[in-house]
Amino acid sequence: MKKMIKAVFVSLLVLMMAACGNNNQVGEASPPAQTPEAAAAALNSDGAADSNESNADSDDEFQNPTMNFIGPYVADGAEMEVSASGKSDAEFKVTWSKEDSEVSVWTMSGELNADTFTVEYVNCVKKDYVYNEDGSVGSETAVYDDGTGRIIFNPQDGTLVWEDEKEHAADALIFEYSYSAG
Repeated sequence: MKKMIKAVFVSLLVLMMAACGNNNQVGEASPPAQTPEAAAAALNSDGAADSNESNADSDDEFQNPTMNFIGPYVADGAEMEVSASGKSDAEFKVTWSKEDSEVSVWTMSGELNADTFTVEYVNCVKKDYVYNEDGSVGSETAVYDDGTGRIIFNPQDGTLVWEDEKEHAADALIFEYSYSAG
């Protein structure tokens, strides 16, 4: 029981420190966990107790590990919003402007592997939008709904890589956590 309380306390402390940022400025976003040790500690705080203690309710007591990575990431005109869903799922929305009036949007989700910091997905939906001069949607085209690939988080530097297997949309791009996107 003491180990479980300690793990919860450490996780809360890490989250509070991340929310405050490094420079103590009010209202400034902070990046995801910066060190592998901090991210691993938060992700591996599964409530493992002494061998003689029950662990049955531990799933309800701990946060989704994706919470360590939520927020906006940017790369070469693309913005990816990462959010958590349920106990272990991650959701992604990529918005990429081709021209002033044309935007492609990909949405996908999957479960975060806490050991590899990777989310595999098989449900990517891509839609293209064309906007009118007044900002309204002129047309919406469903491009596909069967995209596959993975998102790989790098907790050491607050970046991620999107490996899109359907059309290789983001090959060689590194998405960086953005303090000002959104």
